[in-house]
Amino acid sequence: MKKLLLLTLAPILFAIACKTTSKVQQSEQTKASVPSLKKENVRTLASKIKSNELNYTWISAHTSVDMDIDSEHYSFSGNLRMRKDSLIWMSISKLGIKVAQIMLTEDSAMRIDYIHDVYSKGDYSFINSKLDNDVDFEMVQSVMAGSSMEFYNDTSKMKSYFDGKQYIISTIRKRHLKRVIYRNKPFHSKDDGQFIFLDPVDFHITHVRVEDFVNHRTFDAFYSDYQKVDSVMFPCHIQYQIKAEKLIKVDMQYKKVAFKPTEETPFTIPKKYDRVQY
Repeated sequence: MKKLLLLTLAPILFAIACKTTSKVQQSEQTKASVPSLKKENVRTLASKIKSNELNYTWISAHTSVDMDIDSEHYSFSGNLRMRKDSLIWMSISKLGIKVAQIMLTEDSAMRIDYIHDVYSKGDYSFINSKLDNDVDFEMVQSVMAGSSMEFYNDTSKMKSYFDGKQYIISTIRKRHLKRVIYRNKPFHSKDDGQFIFLDPVDFHITHVRVEDFVNHRTFDAFYSDYQKVDSVMFPCHIQYQIKAEKLIKVDMQYKKVAFKPTEETPFTIPKKYDRVQY
């Protein structure tokens, strides 16, 4: 049961959508010029991140996933529908058979298990206990959209670096802002830090790391294979890694995406199903 539960939860924590279109590739000449690029100031980099943020109402997409939890391997596919800042729905299949549906809102997590005829409703505490990590709706949505987590946007408290190949911004996740102000601690305090790595040519995000300095846990998302979809750039290959009590690795490929003004989320619990508490 635990294995199936992890299988059905994982895609909603690590998903983004992308449509197969013509790839955007850097020329060898552009790549060769990267080390000579100048160092941009932190205000410019923060502005580039904001300008590249995805603006949408609904995303509808398909994805395939390979996942390793310690020594155990899983493969599955999913249909995703996501309304910005509101709702995430996913139908999960294994070998062509629908095994689960998941719906997330800002404060709730619901799941239908079609294999065992049960469903569950609750908050994010169950997901966090399984992943041994601090997950919330904003984090899931950001990961799905291939963007950074919302951050403490005071550039005086941010740091930027250029290592000759890419730009790096270090900041604090916004949900920790009140705690940081209350404790009157600088960025290098023991609060969750976010490190955002940017391509030096087009300033798209290539890597996001969230680090829990207290519990020594890390979450990494690596974005590559950018493709143009309806004039918007998406990373069609994404790899995730959580280092905590368990080592979780996820490799995702995105096949289709569509932006829509409205969408349906057919999350209906069958009457015969029993509610379970985990």
